Amino acid sequence: MATAATTQKMTARHILVVLTCVFCTFGCAAITFSCPGLCYRPVANYLGVQVSDVSFYMSIVYFAEVIFSPIIGALLEKYDARIICTIAAVFTSGGIFCMSFYTELWQWYVSGFFMGVGEITLLWLMVAGLLNRWFKAKLGLMLGISYAMTGLGGAVFNFIGQFILGPNLLVEDTWRDLYMFYGIAAAVLSIPFTLFAIRSHPQDCGLKAYGAPITEGEVIDAQHLDLPGIPAKQAYGKWYFWVLILAGCMFNIGGIYPQHFTTFYQTVVAVDAAGITIPDLMIMSGTLEACCMIGMAVGKVTIGAIESRNIVVALAFGSICGFIGLCGIWYGGMNKVLPVLFFGGFIFGMLYPLVTTALPYITRLLFGEKDYDKIYSVILMPVNLVGAFAASGLALIYQGPGWDWYFIVGLCVAVICFVLGFIVVKWGMKDYRGDKAAGTMH
Repeated sequence: MATAATTQKMTARHILVVLTCVFCTFGCAAITFSCPGLCYRPVANYLGVQVSDVSFYMSIVYFAEVIFSPIIGALLEKYDARIICTIAAVFTSGGIFCMSFYTELWQWYVSGFFMGVGEITLLWLMVAGLLNRWFKAKLGLMLGISYAMTGLGGAVFNFIGQFILGPNLLVEDTWRDLYMFYGIAAAVLSIPFTLFAIRSHPQDCGLKAYGAPITEGEVIDAQHLDLPGIPAKQAYGKWYFWVLILAGCMFNIGGIYPQHFTTFYQTVVAVDAAGITIPDLMIMSGTLEACCMIGMAVGKVTIGAIESRNIVVALAFGSICGFIGLCGIWYGGMNKVLPVLFFGGFIFGMLYPLVTTALPYITRLLFGEKDYDKIYSVILMPVNLVGAFAASGLALIYQGPGWDWYFIVGLCVAVICFVLGFIVVKWGMKDYRGDKAAGTMH
């Protein structure tokens, strides 16, 4: 007689894990990665430096992520996620809040370091790691919903931020008020959840991952973990592991582009031919990035739902939207056609989910759950290292060759994202799951 089996249902504990991921990305992550462009130019004016000097603090964020990615990945495997994630939330929100008091450029770099340590934990490893442990079914959708909050949060906080800055942002220190508001919001939306709403594994609560089979009489606890997948050392020897890293690097470069959209708007769209500010346009300096954030939110849920059925279609969707959207921003901005500009921002936002939603999903598809945290944390090291250079490197492109080259490079990035992603999925899936399983993915 066969042993009766069921699957793990959704419980309050599963929902609390999702809510923690949602609010941490809506607050800390969105403010860190989706809103910095609002303050680049006013802070640069205050300090008397180039925008690239200020935006370099985001490079520090990425450098810190590179350094601490394997360290935090190992800590999350060994220690209570509540402690590690709460410390990370304090680092991120505190780093943002302290910017409201700074008077020297190097102080932004110090905040960038702490924010990087916080965000490699909250955005990259906590969200992907916890959801991977707590969800067997609908993982792609849950990743999409959680990471959509960086876009939705970015839209909300950019919209609010442009009014806090006001039309006189270049002559008044309203950016201090904005940093203070952002820091408080980040803390309120993260610390209560990381402290009280999560557990490292569902087995800690006598549960299994949502959708996982439960055999009658099975003992469910933290001592009975046997996860499928390729061991980390074996994964590092696969050629497609390294191509996946290259794909992730390109995904991340595309995702960093919106950080400079506000500068494009403030220096090209909201000024006349003589370079004089147009107040009626400058007051909307955060609208382009806000439209992009809304696109990110929609794109993350959409790509999250699509990738669970067909990852190649998800890759194509994100890359094509990125290409078309960037063309719209380029044309609409240079010609001051605001509907085209803002719609282009919305469409381009759908490229960003490739790095936050598709990359962790592809990692599990190729290598399984066994050493997921270790493998993914290693992948994130070069991905964020490239991000560190791209954050300030993109500024050097438009400050040097000009904005046209900035957009040309972006169009090339969108194409390369799909090509590399397709190569990884096409051949990597065959190696791990066999030709039959791979065939369902394209």
